[in-house]
Amino acid sequence: MRFLLPAAGALALAGTLAAAGSTRVHGRAFPYGAPPGTTGGFGEPTCAQCHFGAERNNPAGSLTIEGLPERYTPGQAYRLIVRLRRPQMAAAGFQLSVRTAAGAQAGTLAVADSGAAVQVQTALGIQYAGHTEPGSRLATAGEAEWPVLWTAPATPGGPLTLSAAANAADDDDDRSPLGDYVYALERTARP
Repeated sequence: MRFLLPAAGALALAGTLAAAGSTRVHGRAFPYGAPPGTTGGFGEPTCAQCHFGAERNNPAGSLTIEGLPERYTPGQAYRLIVRLRRPQMAAAGFQLSVRTAAGAQAGTLAVADSGAAVQVQTALGIQYAGHTEPGSRLATAGEAEWPVLWTAPATPGGPLTLSAAANAADDDDDRSPLGDYVYALERTARP
């Protein structure tokens, strides 16, 4: 799966990412996951900045987060499953963050399983869990899933917001940014 930017934006982002030592950039594509800050929450863009042409949250598919409690226990670890479903989807990707109402990092994100499907990157003090290149492969036909470990903040505070965006892609090797479907959601957890 590749993520496209206009040439000028890709060059600027490539320099930033190379300096930060994060997502590898090949030309204008991002085959190893979206750049940090693509969750759709707190004013961030979604995958739709590079994959467009379809309405957001098209009813033929769905994005869900399993395992996020309505009320969390401070310091407790939760195994979250990010699940994207869409018929005829050939590849998929996601990114999520968990923040306080003020937009600060809330708890910690980590890779839940030893597989290479998920990575965690940090940008501007915020952790972002997202897919890797192997993680863009589907679990079963029409479905992708990614396990993420979230540990709630040790000190109880106010409500926390989980923001996630995902792309159900046609995997056309960048021939077109069209034909992909972007999904986004926000969930709240209270102490």
